[in-house]
Amino acid sequence: MDLLYTFASESSIHGLSHLVRQRTNLLEKVFWLVMLTVSVVCSVSICNSHWERFNENATVLNVETNYLNWVFRPPAATVCSDHVNEQKLEQLLKRYWDVDSNHTRYNHYRNYLLTVNRARFDSLADFEEYANDTSLAKIDILSLVREMNDPLTSPWKTFAPVLTEVGICYSSTMLYRFQRPDSLRSLGNYSKEKSPDCFTLDVCRTMVAMSHVESKRNDVYIHIEQDVMTGDSPIHYTLGEHDIISSTLSVEQVVASKALKQLSPRRRKCRLPNERLPYFSVYTINLCRINCRIEAALKMCKCVPFFYNIGKRICNPAGLYCLSRKNWYTPNDTCVCPQLCESLSLRQVSVKKKVLEQANSKLETQIIYPRMRMKRDVLYDLSNLIVAFGGSAALFLGCSFISFVEVAFFILEYVTKKVYERLHQQ
Repeated sequence: MDLLYTFASESSIHGLSHLVRQRTNLLEKVFWLVMLTVSVVCSVSICNSHWERFNENATVLNVETNYLNWVFRPPAATVCSDHVNEQKLEQLLKRYWDVDSNHTRYNHYRNYLLTVNRARFDSLADFEEYANDTSLAKIDILSLVREMNDPLTSPWKTFAPVLTEVGICYSSTMLYRFQRPDSLRSLGNYSKEKSPDCFTLDVCRTMVAMSHVESKRNDVYIHIEQDVMTGDSPIHYTLGEHDIISSTLSVEQVVASKALKQLSPRRRKCRLPNERLPYFSVYTINLCRINCRIEAALKMCKCVPFFYNIGKRICNPAGLYCLSRKNWYTPNDTCVCPQLCESLSLRQVSVKKKVLEQANSKLETQIIYPRMRMKRDVLYDLSNLIVAFGGSAALFLGCSFISFVEVAFFILEYVTKKVYERLHQQ
């Protein structure tokens, strides 16, 4: 009690000294006890609200307009063709089933190869008639797809072959290594050139010219270079044999400050590219969605479609038909893909299409880069929290940093005294 009396009488916390001061009647002590209790409750309540703000609302979006030094990467294009190599088709029919055009099952196997060649995420129901065919169950569909598209040589220096949700295509994405058609998903001998950067005041254009005269239809997906293409990518063009398409796209960008990147994911409420996914070593929105679809396919049908080359069991025709009967592609409530801290989004402004009978098909895209962008920054950091705690404690209790040192000192003194007394008694 002597120690508590000394602490209360000497502490800089206002009100404590009145509780232990001599020649103070009971009414005064009750008054100061009530005031001290109300002050502690108010101080704790305000500190708690600042703590919640520190954890839940630490970031803010600001507008930036100093566009003269902004650097952008042009969008990527993923090109998919309906081309069929008839010679390769005949070789596969002979090798796997030893049939020719005179065989009774020739059309059955030929149609199966064509179904595999044009298989997409939304056409897996086409495998229904092959689901119970035991002669197809043990043949690796991914191997068939690779062989029908062999050799996998890129038609442009900035493109590389990729295995997508709409089949084997060519893409200029930076993350093409995650959609490798080869079994090891390594870089192999493929290399692609990097297109030049763009600035806000530049007139930046991308062009895709079709050189495959055998293809009557080409699908071109435009997306950001820092992500892969998925089958539901919104900017999609269909090029016929002699179609010339001109489109204009606008860009919206969100960047992040260095301070924000140092926050924990829970506080910043967004993800960084270096934060891994279960099946990929980087994080993007589309890779996250693909990750969810892989997990859904494994859960529903114990296999994954051939266009997810991740080393898991590839679905045979029965497995692909199983997926077509279940809602595996659409993410459910358990699939949550948080936004990226730094993002780039494309929006189509206009598109024009014309047909020139003497020309090859071509897509030309002009990019409008912004003069205003959003920046994620830290609004409430640790220094703000300390100042808020100190302000509320000073307002209601008259505390300062020294006051908390006093509390720690008296606690240490009490513990030391008790330990000394026990050792002295022994």
